Amino acid sequence: MACVPRVQRIARFIATGVVFGWLAYTLASWFLAWNPADARAYYLAAERLRDGEPLYVAMHPDAHEVFRYAPWFAVAFVPLTFLPMDAATHAWSVAMLACALLAVIPVLRLGGRAAVMVSALLGALLAETAMFGNAHPLVVALLSWTISRPSAPWWLGVATSIKLVPIGFVVPWLRLRPLRDTVVAIGVSILLFAPMLLFDLSGYVTSPGTGLMSVYAASPVLWAVVATVAIGVLTWLAARGSPYAYVAAAVAMFVVPPRVSTAYLAFLLPAVVAAVAALQATRVKAEPE
Repeated sequence: MACVPRVQRIARFIATGVVFGWLAYTLASWFLAWNPADARAYYLAAERLRDGEPLYVAMHPDAHEVFRYAPWFAVAFVPLTFLPMDAATHAWSVAMLACALLAVIPVLRLGGRAAVMVSALLGALLAETAMFGNAHPLVVALLSWTISRPSAPWWLGVATSIKLVPIGFVVPWLRLRPLRDTVVAIGVSILLFAPMLLFDLSGYVTSPGTGLMSVYAASPVLWAVVATVAIGVLTWLAARGSPYAYVAAAVAMFVVPPRVSTAYLAFLLPAVVAAVAALQATRVKAEPE
């Protein structure tokens, strides 16, 4: 029996080495392949908006320059268009790396080896997408810091207007939070998306293209099965009022969309924060007065 703890220690050592090795490799990639190509989509969209040109332009769905977000995001990017593109996009990319760090802090504060491992692994995925200047780390950081706060519905609406899939977090809310929180989150996202109707949407890119790292990219049939199961599990857990519905929602955010990157797994960060907060609230209610 004495060999069991030794095996466990070796397994933990290997797992830790792999996770932190991947994190180190990702951070080193900044010096080898730093290319804020995704940020150029925001810059060019803001530039078009500033110059009175169409905001949504038809192009190949896999092009880095595709802009799929709500118009306010392009408006917010307009001040950066007065800087040279390279300076603006590289500065934005560094800001996204900072957001990747901010995103893991709420999980690190939970304490324990598991929190450190999860933060390192998912933080590496965020750092990787930050290298391309994608706004994903900003969205995840926003959710990680606000998902358990009273202001969460407002911020969830904002996050949804950028990446859409975060609206999935309202499913656990149907039992775990007041109904008004769901209404506010959906309402804010609708209000932020509504100005799209003022623009010419004939060039809006809806095709998932290759699908990147999605299950859909591997097999549409397998995707349909996996997505159905994921939605079913999420619905079941949410109906029971289980705090683990947050985790199920985060998993669904990765397997259900037909186009995702590995960074979508980082939605597990706010999911863990929300689940732990809900579990703690449940224990407090269960304690005798």
